[in-house]
Amino acid sequence: MIISLYTGNCHRQRTCFCCRGVQEEAAASSAGMGSSTTAAAKPHVVLVPFPAHGHVAPHVQLGRVLRARGAHVTLVHTELHHRRLLLARGGEAPADEGGLDVEVIPDGLSLDDPPRTLRAHHEAMERNCLEPLKALLRDMLRGRPGAPPVTCVVADTPMPFAAAAARAVGVPDVQFFTASACGLICYLQFPELLARGAIPLKPGYESDGSLDAPLEWVPGMKGVRLRDMPTFCHTTDADEWLVHFHIHQTRMAATSGAIILNTFYDMEKDVVDALAPLLPPLYTVGPLAGVIAASSPPSSSPPASGATSLLQEDRECMAWLDGKAARSVVYLSFGSHASMKGARLREFAAGLARCGSPYLWVLRPDMAAEVEVAGEGGLVVPWCAQEAVLAHPAVGLFVTHCGWNSILESVAAGVPVLGYPVLSEQTTNCRQVCTAWGIGGELPQEAGSEEIAALVREMMTGKKGMEARDKTLEWKRLAEASAKEGGSSYENIGRLMENVLLKGL
Repeated sequence: MIISLYTGNCHRQRTCFCCRGVQEEAAASSAGMGSSTTAAAKPHVVLVPFPAHGHVAPHVQLGRVLRARGAHVTLVHTELHHRRLLLARGGEAPADEGGLDVEVIPDGLSLDDPPRTLRAHHEAMERNCLEPLKALLRDMLRGRPGAPPVTCVVADTPMPFAAAAARAVGVPDVQFFTASACGLICYLQFPELLARGAIPLKPGYESDGSLDAPLEWVPGMKGVRLRDMPTFCHTTDADEWLVHFHIHQTRMAATSGAIILNTFYDMEKDVVDALAPLLPPLYTVGPLAGVIAASSPPSSSPPASGATSLLQEDRECMAWLDGKAARSVVYLSFGSHASMKGARLREFAAGLARCGSPYLWVLRPDMAAEVEVAGEGGLVVPWCAQEAVLAHPAVGLFVTHCGWNSILESVAAGVPVLGYPVLSEQTTNCRQVCTAWGIGGELPQEAGSEEIAALVREMMTGKKGMEARDKTLEWKRLAEASAKEGGSSYENIGRLMENVLLKGL
């Protein structure tokens, strides 16, 4: 059975639980929902994240919030990702996941011969994970010692087999879209891009101006260009597999019971309002790190920051930052998966050496082999505790790939950004950084070392940088307000518990 949180068949009757008006109207009926579960029955939520740090981390955060509100939570890893986690932890059993149970399902993949492409990884999981997950859910439906029967599956949107498994065994499913709301609404446009002939593109589209074509019909995203759409649609192939896979996963999401977004309403309200009539009920619950702090008992302690990472965090960089002046350091990181050619990395290295500011650069081992970093005033590390680094008073600018977790963490720290998107909806996020949110600027894709240095200097000490810092601090205050008791994200967790997770118990 699929829980339906709306009445009638018209999708425009569905409810968005993000907007203030609805929150005010629902206040009387939802009184008391925001603190904890009071029903005798206890929901058991199964989270199925895509096997990558940027997806697993917000699922762990969501799981911790739900657990603090009274739910029993199980996190499901795929086997290859779990083995990689064990290797990163020195072969030890899984570290503390914030009190969550952990299960592993086989995916048919090997550490010795892992998938080489995103398509190969998705195809393997769709082929190999459905039946094991169905078997696991059937077992969990019967109940286990210390755990109530499973009551809901929260499926990561790029894992459509998880929703299919839940529906096959009769467990309600909802979707957790871990990226931005603006990213989601752009993915929803892929069928329209095909229907209007905007894609496939013609050879040479990278330089002939095709990507600058405006798409005025995208709801909630006035003036968005084809360039700003997720990179998977930048293709010359009408049968591009990733285009059609994203159409498949968004259609799966549209038939779920609800959609959870790791964003806060004030930051993306135009887009969230545009999404509301197109999808099942939406629950904006971010930034989850802030909601965790507001939902957890004062005596609780968070799991190790690297519990979901496949890379070891450098422990010396925080002491290095302690010796730097306030807002003097440029922090650079391109995330856990983005790749970059050696020539581009060398331009960044030369630009950093000339920018006039000390810098902390996260250069993953697989990328570091491509460049030799010279000059003084910089520190290069293979990985770090990013939230702690951004929160350090010495950090004045974040040069980022514009992954959604990074954007939220930068806003939470009040640090402006200089975007250099690499893939997926990072291009969309970067567009919003510059136009909708005003929290930073963009580095051109082919920027040389001189331009990189000049743009970094402008963001560190120039007028544009000062304006972006002020705007980021405004969003920081709104993010904090949303996460506190009475705030939109905090209260939406309560509504999610009441309207979805406790439904039918």
